[in-house]
Amino acid sequence: MKRALLLISLVALGLTSCDRQKFAELNTDPDAILNIPPQYELTTGLLNIHQNSFEYYYDYNRAIYYWAQSFVTLTGNSANVYEGSGNLNQRYGNFYSQVGNRLVDVQQIIDKLPEAEKAKYVYLKAITGIPLAYYAWYTSDVNGSIPYTEAFKARYTTPALLTPKYDTQEALYQTLDDQLKAIITVLKTPQTVEQVSLKDNDIYFDGDPAKWIKTANALRLKIAFRLMKRNPDKLKSLATEILADEASLMSSTADDWKFIAGTPFSSGGNYNPTSNSSVSGSKNLIDFMWTTADPRLRVFFQPSPFTKERFDAAKAQGKIPASFAWDGQLYRGQYADPDASLDASKNTYFQAIEYTVGTEKRSDRLPSSVQSRLFYGAFNSGTGQTTFPLITYADLCFMRAELAARNILGTDAQGWYYKGIEASLQNYDDMARYSKLDDYKALTAAEVTAYKASPGVVWDAANGLEQILVQQYLNYFKNQNEAWAVIKRTGFPSVSGKILKLETVHQGGTEQKMPRRFAIAIPTVTDLNYKNATDAIADQQKDPSFGGPSDITGRVWWDKP
Repeated sequence: MKRALLLISLVALGLTSCDRQKFAELNTDPDAILNIPPQYELTTGLLNIHQNSFEYYYDYNRAIYYWAQSFVTLTGNSANVYEGSGNLNQRYGNFYSQVGNRLVDVQQIIDKLPEAEKAKYVYLKAITGIPLAYYAWYTSDVNGSIPYTEAFKARYTTPALLTPKYDTQEALYQTLDDQLKAIITVLKTPQTVEQVSLKDNDIYFDGDPAKWIKTANALRLKIAFRLMKRNPDKLKSLATEILADEASLMSSTADDWKFIAGTPFSSGGNYNPTSNSSVSGSKNLIDFMWTTADPRLRVFFQPSPFTKERFDAAKAQGKIPASFAWDGQLYRGQYADPDASLDASKNTYFQAIEYTVGTEKRSDRLPSSVQSRLFYGAFNSGTGQTTFPLITYADLCFMRAELAARNILGTDAQGWYYKGIEASLQNYDDMARYSKLDDYKALTAAEVTAYKASPGVVWDAANGLEQILVQQYLNYFKNQNEAWAVIKRTGFPSVSGKILKLETVHQGGTEQKMPRRFAIAIPTVTDLNYKNATDAIADQQKDPSFGGPSDITGRVWWDKP
């Protein structure tokens, strides 16, 4: 499968002139798209889930990573760290112009085939519905109501449906669950006709129905968790139904839903988290990972430039305060609160320290830098691959642990908690090797054992739920939409947490609220779908917590106060 993924990545970015002409014809002729093998369009739709580099630049590397306090600017956050930019919410346009339309094309192409030919594509049509459901859910997650059931129909209706109604988030969740259940039923049904091979088209599982069944169930559970504050009874009933079919659930990291891209795929600088500014992690995050000897620390971040030798040299030259004692910590974070830079006792973290070691003149900062190559395999002339996780076995383990800890379903919270940790450590070890991080030291079994026994990590029933949620947060380092969602859904990590604390963010002494969604675009009166769009906004504003359309501290339906 890895060979196929690398090949697809290279092909996607390096089409021959003949291919470019062919694709141009397909994109300008509304009928031509219906005459190509549907599996070709599948590849395009799947790649486009990950291929919008502006989403990584604007939505993640300039917003969500900072809002969730996973990233902090190396020199300290600016006062406007909780403010958004006009270019946020790249996923919305990507869904309608690059992902959803392509995946619906696949289904439409299949529907128009002769019956005998159509029988070869039963599994492909079903599989296509899973990433389509995922991206609809992902888009709604920070937008609330979106067009879905009537979306993407203009091309296939007469007269063209250009004014799709908006699905409320509550209705969308029900629709997606119904669709995913139906898809699972289809994929479990043996076909009398040999199904078309997707080995070189499905960038995740080479068309393996069993893997897609497990993915669909994991997605159903993920969506169900968004009901926790709105409809906990439904969360319980859905979780009970989903988890009853153990054979159709992810059971190891081999079942992970992730894309491992070749070096050229992410070669554009927008994937690089330091493309806008130098980046560290929050001090509390890195301190916690250091104290617990978390093996993922060396995957997420580089060591601080300050070894003991350099620290002692700078201190002897009066460049580090005499009160600052060497503590042996080789990784250091930066304060997430912009106002921390006003505290004289913290000045050392916010300044370039110029000193000499032997005959070498140096200018270093105390905080560690992020491992850019983990996000951007081509960083610094690298040749690594980049991993894009969507839903993993570790995610499933932590969801099962949380269900048990909340007394919703199951009893083995501790067991699933440890399984989730083990899977997460393995995942990031794999990512580090794929990314070819410089001087990377492979994960050992002894490290895993020691980590699970460290204070703050070893199971403590009294604080078990918080431990599970903190580990979910850490596990989502490469999937920050979910790290952010954990904070919104559960309140952990929190500023008052017992395991891992977030910082309170201030602007000139005034406490700031963490953003919770993206701004909702207000349509112009010339927009063909003006009425449906404005009706959807007005409907959501009936809940005071939604706020105004541009209020990014407002809440979508699932994010109930």
